[in-house]
Amino acid sequence: MIALGRKQISVPILMYHYIQDVPKSAGQLTFNLGVTPAAFNSQMRWLSSNGYHSITFDDLRAYFSGRHALPSKPVIITLDDGYRDLFTTAYPILRAYGFVAVAYIVTGFVGRARYVTSDMILQMDQDGIEIASHTVDHADLARMKLPSIAYEVVESKQWLEKLLGHPVVDFAYPSGKFDALAEAELEAAGYSTAVTEQSSTERTWAARYGWTRTRVAGGESLALFIKNLGPVEAYVIAPATV
Repeated sequence: MIALGRKQISVPILMYHYIQDVPKSAGQLTFNLGVTPAAFNSQMRWLSSNGYHSITFDDLRAYFSGRHALPSKPVIITLDDGYRDLFTTAYPILRAYGFVAVAYIVTGFVGRARYVTSDMILQMDQDGIEIASHTVDHADLARMKLPSIAYEVVESKQWLEKLLGHPVVDFAYPSGKFDALAEAELEAAGYSTAVTEQSSTERTWAARYGWTRTRVAGGESLALFIKNLGPVEAYVIAPATV
């Protein structure tokens, strides 16, 4: 386990979008957003075989508040936007390895042809997948003014909370774009954390509204995936209990 009391720890937050076969003819940007089911399975299998433990932001919150230690080699697996393959492809693979994850949902897209439905969100939530907000319309908060920012962050939060029946306190900035005003609105709305698309694995509680992530790109090798996990945080072996 990672003992309590550290003010800074290394925890990779992996960022995925599509889990599907995306042809290169779709364009480089779209191709980079798509990780094939076979590659995603290989990555999850490697994490499992090498002693990594998936956690959610609830676990990271509990660690920084001094409530409980983290498991050794913690990793947070996040999937953005709420595409249908989140439920049909990623979710079964995660379950096969006993992993949890965080699903950032664009609430205005729920129920559309290529996106998850409310029932899918409910099933994942009940099975340990953390459901978090990604705005109503996948809006660029850094280009918006106060009334519009407030709508995007508050309405998406309230919609998910009404569906799930419990608080939703984690958020992902669409395209990783944010500014001080957006950050302040998130805190005022009752969010606890927010993630960007900047790259690093270091975590402090003070930086929780701008936590970085590790992008997993389409076509990247397993060796690069492993390298991008960053350094392993020092841990201790917990004594056996009788």
